[in-house]
Amino acid sequence: MSKIPTTVVFSCNWDGLSCIETAAQKRLTFSSSVKIIRVSCLSRVHTGLMLQAFEYGADGVMLLGCDARSCHFGIEEDLIIQNHKKACEIMSLLGLKQDRLELVRLPHGDATSFIKRVNDFVERFTSLT
Repeated sequence: MSKIPTTVVFSCNWDGLSCIETAAQKRLTFSSSVKIIRVSCLSRVHTGLMLQAFEYGADGVMLLGCDARSCHFGIEEDLIIQNHKKACEIMSLLGLKQDRLELVRLPHGDATSFIKRVNDFVERFTSLT
C-alpha cells in the first residue's frame, strides 16, 4: 500500500483564500491530503516555516498568494520572493528537490487556476509514491 502524499498550502487571507473559497462554492475538488493553512500574508511565512512543513512530513509545500499587483498589505514583493528563493537554496543543500516548494500567485477568486495548479502539484508526488 502506497503512502498518500501530503501537501501543505500556505494561503494568504485575501486573494489566495478567495481562490479556495470560490472553488468550494463551485464544488471544484482537490485531494483530501491537501492541508490549507491560512496566513495574513505570504510575507509572514518565513523560510523556517516552509522547511518545517517538510520536517513534519509534507511531500510538497505550496505558497498561495495574491497577484503581485494586488497585495492588500503593500508588502514588498521582493520579501516573498527572497524567502522562497532562500528556502529553495536550503532545500538543495539538504538534498531535497526544489520543485517540492512552489510559489503560486493568483488573482482574486481564480478557482479554476487554483484547482489546476494544486491538482498538478499533488499529482507530481502521487506518481513518485
